[in-house]
Amino acid sequence: MYRLMTGPGEGKIKLSARVFLALRSGIERELEDAEVYLHVKGYSLAKVTHLDIEHPSLNAFIPPSSGRYLYIKGVNGGLQISRGKAYVKVMNPKLNRVLGVDEWTVTWVGGKEGGIYIGFKKEHIRKLEELALEFGVEPR
Repeated sequence: MYRLMTGPGEGKIKLSARVFLALRSGIERELEDAEVYLHVKGYSLAKVTHLDIEHPSLNAFIPPSSGRYLYIKGVNGGLQISRGKAYVKVMNPKLNRVLGVDEWTVTWVGGKEGGIYIGFKKEHIRKLEELALEFGVEPR
């Protein structure tokens, strides 16, 4: 079963972000129409707070209905998810409150039809939920 791109919804906070994708070639390109959501636990079927990154080109990075544990690193102004030489950068400075510059973790990145999602560890979920509270959304 595919998880479809769902776009906006209750408890999904749209973050103003730039998203870049580099596949094995190492050539980075911006995904112009990408959308990034902080999806808060208890809303729109979310069982845990996570990040949704939505753009069809991301299915070349992680195919739908699959996933793996990947390195995620804080970079200046956002996060970088690495899979060998391929990577996705999500650029929004607020994300550095979840992972500071040069801080890294290994966590689950799953594919869904039209995008990917990042399931962080508890310590990072807590930071995401603190950010959600600033937008007036309390986890349920």
